[in-house]
Amino acid sequence: MGGKTMDSAWRVIVIVALLLGVGLSACGRKGSLEAPPSKVPTTRADPETRMQKAPDRRLIIDRFLE
Repeated sequence: MGGKTMDSAWRVIVIVALLLGVGLSACGRKGSLEAPPSKVPTTRADPETRMQKAPDRRLIIDRFLE
């Protein structure tokens, strides 16, 4: 009796897995997978320029930590 129960349980698991696989495969985005064109013009980064050092901003909690 235990063998039939296990067989039907495996059958249900396989059917559910197949249904989920087919169902989730249809949930993807339809159309082109390329990124849309940017609204902001982009420029190439110049490795010669470096980021400027910004001054440290003090927080309210800094007074208590000193």
